Amino acid sequence: MKGVIPALDAAAREIKREVARTQLRATKGIKLIARRPPPQIGMTPKDEVWSLGKATLWRYRNPSIRQGPPVILFLGLVGDPSIYDISPGNSWAERLVAEGFDVFLFDWGRPEPEEGDHTLDTYLSGYFIHAVDAVRRVAGTDEVSMGAYCMGALMVLLLLGSRDDVPASNLVLFTPPCDFEHSPAFMLNFRTGRMGPSDAIDETTGLVPEGVIRGMFRMLGPTSQIVQYVTLWENMWSDDFVEAHRAVNHWAWSHRPMAGPAFAELVTHYLRDNALMTGSAELGGRPVRLDRVTIPTLIVVAEKDEF
Repeated sequence: MKGVIPALDAAAREIKREVARTQLRATKGIKLIARRPPPQIGMTPKDEVWSLGKATLWRYRNPSIRQGPPVILFLGLVGDPSIYDISPGNSWAERLVAEGFDVFLFDWGRPEPEEGDHTLDTYLSGYFIHAVDAVRRVAGTDEVSMGAYCMGALMVLLLLGSRDDVPASNLVLFTPPCDFEHSPAFMLNFRTGRMGPSDAIDETTGLVPEGVIRGMFRMLGPTSQIVQYVTLWENMWSDDFVEAHRAVNHWAWSHRPMAGPAFAELVTHYLRDNALMTGSAELGGRPVRLDRVTIPTLIVVAEKDEF
């Protein structure tokens, strides 16, 4: 009996805990269903220091800069850069600021029909390179450190591989899509030619609508939303989990339209022709050579990343 009583006590405690959690799930679930306001993301204090067209450069406030060179963070054309600053305590920007870095955030902006003719080179040579110059000017330095995520990582490789005048001292690439032979299954129609870029572009605006972009990402995991809701329900008792889930989920589905020509380049040259791997990539008519990227580079990939 000595071993039975503690086991019964432990089982009773577990039952009581699960009952309490179920009650919390129900209470918190009602609040969520009652349309709570969207989660607050990107809360680390920052100031706009430069803009050009839709593009904007922000500088995080840091009264104690101890590290250099300054860091510029950015991602691709269809996502919100707040992924770098999801919420307090869950923010790479916040951590870098705390470590004494001078941190900048670059945002391509949400395109409208007037940007419907933009190519990848338009974005990189027409906007981003000028934002880098603004970082150097504001920070008073000669070089910058670059941190790029997903499509942004591919774009910065195209820039650095096609030009020798980009003042980058080092590079951190998060999940860079380079070899499209291993791209997700939902891109197969584009890869095989059964669908062309024009099938996704709205001819009245010259843009790929955000709904189309969102649909493509949903196809990365067709059942992912169901799994997310199940996971959320299982952890509804935890305020910290709920808020983190809401923040990340809000970011994950905040897609933006994309300029048709830039989208067509990605589909034709990279998704279909795998130009970066075959050595045939170009940016603005300039050949892209990866052996030009000689600065220290760190590549970060996730074990279950779709790319």
